[in-house]
Amino acid sequence: MTPMVEPEDTHARFYVHHRAEVERILREVMTARALVSAYPTDGRGRLLTTVVAVDAQALCLECGPDAEMNARLTSGRPVNLDTTHDGVRVQFSLPAMHQVWQAGQCVLCAPLPRELLRLQRRAYYRLATSLANPIKCRIDTGQGVVDATVVDLSVGGVGILAYPPMAPLEVGRVYPHTRLSLPGLEAFELSLAVRCLFEITLRNGRRSHRAGCQFIALPPGVEVELQRTLTRMERDMRRRYV
Repeated sequence: MTPMVEPEDTHARFYVHHRAEVERILREVMTARALVSAYPTDGRGRLLTTVVAVDAQALCLECGPDAEMNARLTSGRPVNLDTTHDGVRVQFSLPAMHQVWQAGQCVLCAPLPRELLRLQRRAYYRLATSLANPIKCRIDTGQGVVDATVVDLSVGGVGILAYPPMAPLEVGRVYPHTRLSLPGLEAFELSLAVRCLFEITLRNGRRSHRAGCQFIALPPGVEVELQRTLTRMERDMRRRYV
């Protein structure tokens, strides 16, 4: 499933059009080394990467280890991208990308996008988690247990990474016996619904699945602890980059 940039008439107030502001946001994405998902409009796979260069004219991403994926992203067709900035989801499109070498590094470049969509739904905004100190999500599928790493977190749900042999998840299915381990707290048991699932290639060349999941009927006590964790994570993030 390939999530597309939502139409402008639905979220017009969330678009950023000013060129200097677009450049500033993407520079901060680069500084924070936020993960960027890049996927061709044909929906065949995606690249998980980072921004390596931004200026008033161009945006450059690190090439992936999969030559076929790089080729699809530089085929001359539009490319959609998805990342986060200050805990807010950011989406944008590029008309095409091309592959170049800069200082011995393979990069994918394109003109700076003319606009960004920042979905500022603060109640359920998702905060990227630290992969150095990962949050774990353990899902009992009834046919086995999926041990997944949480890559973003909100009061409404999580984004998770799970390697293919351990990821028999189904879109639309609810998993009632899921355990979420937050830093410094005992694991919570909750119900999780998988809303989207797609394959990605990690920077080390390994294949994985990424899933977007929604919490179902979250107990009030768990919601409070989630909000406290999000507030603490965002405070720590701001302290690192201020």
